[in-house]
This record gives sequence, structure tokens and C-alpha cells, in this order.
Amino acid sequence: MSFLAIEGLHAFVTGAAGGIGQAIVQELLSQGCRVTAHDRRASPLAPHERLYTLQGDISDEASISSSIDAARAHFGAINILAANAGITDEGNEYPIWRMPTDIWDKVYAINVRGTYFTIKHFLRAAEEEQQTIGKELQNLAVVVTGSECGKFGQAGHTEYASGKAGLQYGLVRGVKNEIAHLNKLARINAVAPGWVNTPLIGDRLDDPREMWIEAQATVALRKIAQPTDVARAVAFLASHRAAGHISGECISVDGGMEGRLLWKEEEPTSIPPVISQKRKSTIKVAISVDFDAVSGWLGTGQSPDNSLADYSSGFFSAYVGVRRLLRLFKRLNVSDKITWFIPGHSMESFPEQTKAILASGCELGLHGYCHEGAAQLTESQEREVLEKCIQLAEGLTGKKPRGYRAPLYQLRENTIRLLEEHGFLYDSSLTHYDSTPYYVPRSQPITPPNYRQMSSAKQWMKPLPQPEQPTDRTLVELPANWYGEDMTPLQYWPHTPNSQGYVDARVVEKMWMDRFEWLQRERDDKAVEEGEEMTLFSLILHPDTSGMAHVIGMVERFLMWVRQKGDAEVEWCSCGEVAERWKGMQTGK
Repeated sequence: MSFLAIEGLHAFVTGAAGGIGQAIVQELLSQGCRVTAHDRRASPLAPHERLYTLQGDISDEASISSSIDAARAHFGAINILAANAGITDEGNEYPIWRMPTDIWDKVYAINVRGTYFTIKHFLRAAEEEQQTIGKELQNLAVVVTGSECGKFGQAGHTEYASGKAGLQYGLVRGVKNEIAHLNKLARINAVAPGWVNTPLIGDRLDDPREMWIEAQATVALRKIAQPTDVARAVAFLASHRAAGHISGECISVDGGMEGRLLWKEEEPTSIPPVISQKRKSTIKVAISVDFDAVSGWLGTGQSPDNSLADYSSGFFSAYVGVRRLLRLFKRLNVSDKITWFIPGHSMESFPEQTKAILASGCELGLHGYCHEGAAQLTESQEREVLEKCIQLAEGLTGKKPRGYRAPLYQLRENTIRLLEEHGFLYDSSLTHYDSTPYYVPRSQPITPPNYRQMSSAKQWMKPLPQPEQPTDRTLVELPANWYGEDMTPLQYWPHTPNSQGYVDARVVEKMWMDRFEWLQRERDDKAVEEGEEMTLFSLILHPDTSGMAHVIGMVERFLMWVRQKGDAEVEWCSCGEVAERWKGMQTGK
């Protein structure tokens, strides 16, 4: 028997794909445990005969309940729970009066609500198991991952610090008095790591001065923790033999931290800056899909030469492309971060595919009815089309859509007024900027000069009309770009000028990579020179294009390449989330 005596026991670890989570899994495996590793992301862990990996969302009660059931079915009764999953927005800092509510809710949904669901269903499963076997389970233990932020606080991250404090001092001490009624030796404790060298903090500590301020000047051991330091503390607390008389406690794994520096020497001591200009923000990755299907050939792609063979690619979009993209997004665990812009014609012509899209948890945006450009309609017809499509979307989702993309990006000033009138949050058809949201300028139509020989040049030498000031109804624009989509270079339209279709998909893949890396460098320069600004990487896909066998593999490679940059660098967002967060940054809401 080993000192910890936990060999052969079944441990369930959440957040197992992160730096600390992977270390906990490896430590428990080294101690002889059978381990179920659970995370929202695909597991990066190497296969092991005593390792079972699951993907799921702890903030969804049905998801974590089914994951617990799957773990029991695979390895039997669960003895140890390492409730480790948690998130934080390291890319931004907000004082509470400027904190976007969606960030607060998102962090609490995972860190607090998700931990509650996890412990609830772990203990419910233990109760069922004990009733079945007629005796108490051995070594029933819960270890929650808290944080030293929960002890000392952290300016700019009250959402994270307050949630961790609630877990390690409130939840743990409350549950310790309940868990013993379920199993007389059962225990619950927490570990509170200080700074830990994981990908979550990015390259911040590569700067020796930053290392001193953040990890040494307040730490007795004058060093930053490694994930294994936390993992071994978790294994210790999980062991009845080693820690059998410890319950309801929070063990600091912080090298003897005394607190944090409140001021840095380059900051004024009167009023600190609202948002740190040193910390890099994540790049917001917004993937959207235009499900044009057959409608693409009926509006902007209409031609008297179109034939059934042309329309057939629209059917391929619905029958094959949609399914392939939905499977890809599910594998990457980003389905609920995708925005699908669906014309009304596709909603009504392909109802089953539309239902499958919405069942993925995505955001629904509008995209015309028959993919008609604004110039093809009168203002009255444009109103009828928009109101019809709003009605269709409400019938499918029960709520009004917030986003719009003009077919072939063809919109006019009347389109913008209509969208504002109907309370839309954002549009994604323009490109005044290429990598940051902005307010849609509301101004008079641009009139080209008329260079008549008999007229004076003074008649047309006039500047552009100045736009009106934004109001609370002004649309947020999420830039759309011909170079950030698949169809323009990779789809063949026989009767459309400039149609491509025979470009090597790797050329487009390399172009997207180059664009992403340049935006990374520009983001870093702006953070130093101008202050923090949201950086958006937008990608627009089409099922008829990206659904093709030679393209979808490229799309998957590219999205995997982006994901490998890590949570400290990349945040996957729906278009609506980006627009709402950017608008909150402008208004302080």
C-alpha cells in the first residue's frame, strides 16, 4: 500500500484539459487511480488504460449529470472528485462599475454554478451507489480548486475573486457539514493556488520585472508554482489515509504569499487606470456561416442562364455542407459560438436542416429572403422582406434576431435605418475597419461627381457628408471582408464575373494564417502605444463551399491551428457576443 492509499479508486477531474487539470490527472494516474478526465475541450492527454476522457459543459446541469453517469458506466463508482474547472478573462481588467454583465455571468456560470452542479451530481451518484451496494463508499472525497484571489482579491477581476472566495470559504465549509451525513468519513476541502505557470497567463511572466512584481516580491519562496505543486496538494487532500481528519479547509499553494502589490511604480497613486494597458486582450474569433443554399442563385446570383445543375450546388449546401460543418463545430466544441446567417428562403425550403442548425446552440442572424441585394428592391419591398424574415426567425427561436448580414454585402442607407428601427444590435456587411467593431456611420448617400464638360468643377468639388453622432440605437458593425471568406476564391459560379473555384485551398489557408498573425502583432503594438482595443478576427463560411470535401479539411486545419494558440490568446465568440461586449466597452455598461 502506498502512503496515500488511493490506488484503484475512481477519480473524476473537471477542467482536465487545462494546465492544472492535466497535472491533476497525471498525478492521480501515477498514484494508481482510474481517472475520468472531463473538459469542454477535446482532451490533449495521451491515452492510458486507466484514463477515460469526456467532453461536456459543467454549467449545463443535464450535461454534467450525463457525464457523471457515463463515468460510472465506464469505471464504476466514483470515490474522488477534483472540481477543478474554472475560467477567467485574463485579457481584460474591469473595475466593477465598468464590468460587462455578460463577463460576470459567464464566469459565475462556470466557476460557481458549474461547481455546484458538479458536486451535486457527484454526491447524488454516491448516494445511489451506496444504496445499491448497501454500505458506504470508501474514501469519498471532494477537492475544489479555488484561488488566492479569493483570499486577497484582485483588482479588475472581482467576478473571478468573489466566485472563488464563495467556493473555498462558503461552499466548502457548508458542504462539509452535509457530506458527513451521506458518508460518515466523507470530506470536502479546497486548494487555493497563487500564480501558477500555465498557458492561462500567457507570456506575462517572461518579463523579469513582471515576474518580480507578480510572483516574487510578495512570495516567501520567491518562485512561481508549477501545475504539479497544485496537483500533489489535490492528491494529498483526496487521500483519507493522508488527510482523513481534514475537512472544510482551504489549503494555500502559493509559496507563502503575503498579499499583492496594490500599485506599480509607473502608475499614479491617486486614480489608477481603468483598464491595464500592459495586459494583452484575447483576439475575439467570430466564425459565421451564410446558409444561402438555393437562394444564392435566386437573388444576387440570378441569371437567365442558371440551370438545374447550378441550383444543385444549393441543394448540396443543405444536404451535405450543413451536416459537415455542424459535425466540425461539434468536434471543436464551438457550436454555441457560431453565428448562422440564414435567408428566409432557406429557413422555409430546408426546415430540417434549419432545425439541426438551431439545435446546435448557435446564434441566428438574418440574411435577406432570396439573397436579394438591396438595389434589387424598392424601399417598401425591403421593409416587407425584413419583417417577413424577422417573423420567421421569431417562430423558430422565440426571440427577435439581433444581427444582420446583407446578401453579397449589398446594403444601402435605408437598410441601416430599417435595422435600427427594428432594434437590431449589429450588422456585418461593411469594412470601414477590418479587425475592430465600430458604429455604423449614419449619413446621407454618397453622390458621385458628374464631370460634365459644360459645368463648373465648383459644382462637384465637395467633401463627404459628415455622419451623425451615434445614439443608443446605432448599429454596431462587425467588419465583413472578401478576403475573410471561403466562397469568393473557392466556389465556381458559371455565370458570375470574377468567379474562381479552382484555387488551391492551401493558398486560402495560408492567407488566413498570415492575416491572423498580423492582427496579433498589431494588437500587441496597439496595447503598448494606444491602450487596449478589441481585436476581431472574423471568418465567413458557406456550406456549399466549406462543405466540399477538398475544402472542409482545410477549414478544420485552420481552426485547429487557431485553437492551439490557447485560451490566453484566443476567445471564441458569436457575432452577437462580440457586438454586445464592444458596445458595453463604449458605453460603460
